[in-house]
Amino acid sequence: MKRKWILLKITLLLAGLIFLLAFTNKKYQLREVHTVKKMIDYAHGNHFVTEKIVDSILKKAHPDYPHMQMKRVNTRDMEYLLNKDDYISYANVYLENDGVLHAEIKQQIPVLRVHKGEEEYYITDRKKRIPLSKEFSAKVLIADGEIDLNDYKGLVELAQNINEDNLLKNLIAGIRKERENSFILFVDDGDYILELGELENLKTKLENFKVFHTEYVQKSADIPYKKFNLRFNNQIVATK
Repeated sequence: MKRKWILLKITLLLAGLIFLLAFTNKKYQLREVHTVKKMIDYAHGNHFVTEKIVDSILKKAHPDYPHMQMKRVNTRDMEYLLNKDDYISYANVYLENDGVLHAEIKQQIPVLRVHKGEEEYYITDRKKRIPLSKEFSAKVLIADGEIDLNDYKGLVELAQNINEDNLLKNLIAGIRKERENSFILFVDDGDYILELGELENLKTKLENFKVFHTEYVQKSADIPYKKFNLRFNNQIVATK
């Protein structure tokens, strides 16, 4: 008799638990998303992506956005559409049980703006080509010439080396591809150019020029040369 009573209590307890879970789940499914938190990374000073743009993309995933029933929210679809955007490098969307939808956005980081004939576009730090934006214009180095996909890796490395150095960042104004495997740099403080050559041994070439600039260019009132060749690892050749 005692065993039957225990079994009955266990059965009733399980039934009550199942009912409670079913009720909670039903209540959860009927609840609506009440807050959308959009976290856009502006750490690098880029403003390609705005909250308005994020809203318009999320609305494509859910026509009833932002007033969605929680059971209908498909975060995978939202992430997919966000990650398809040219200016978004990473998107993470998740929904909390309290009805808060989170959208975390990392933007593309352009390091170069390319002029190639009538074409203009950016190259990002991930060596990806993205179009210019009507929303925002990034302050980055300009590169022109017949630049192709094979040049992206070297150009990104070159731009990053320049941007990470205070002297070079304030001195180098632009990059030009003259012909295959031959690049030159334009400077802001004089009527001369730097012949870089191939996009190889970039750190060595730039370090050599920094020493030369400090020891010679900064101490000279007049520079009689029009060109400095950085192609060689151990010397800089000046040409009038």
